[in-house]
Amino acid sequence: MSNGEKENPGALAGATGTDLKVWLDWVDNNLNRESAARSLLEAVLACDPRDRIPLMERFIDALRHGAPLPAFGGVMDEASFWADGATASELKCYAVACYSRLSAKDQRGFLGYVQGSAAA
Repeated sequence: MSNGEKENPGALAGATGTDLKVWLDWVDNNLNRESAARSLLEAVLACDPRDRIPLMERFIDALRHGAPLPAFGGVMDEASFWADGATASELKCYAVACYSRLSAKDQRGFLGYVQGSAAA
């Protein structure tokens, strides 16, 4: 019996086998993710210090979605999909770049939309 079970013997009394399995899977998944992250960090630290940052930047670039590409159907769906995987820096840069290319009327409409007003 573990110390936790000794301190609170009824803690798992209401847990079903399924609940316990889900919880144990979550713990295993987190331990596996931590182990993988630790291995990655150790590999990066084993590199020449001059190569560490450029290597990590390449990792990040390789994992990015890339620029938004309109699909045959929903442009907004594709933009939303891209935004879900974009970095904060990418989101800010694209937002500013897109906004600055809108007409004055469209800028007012956009600001009204994001501020929750009916201005257009």
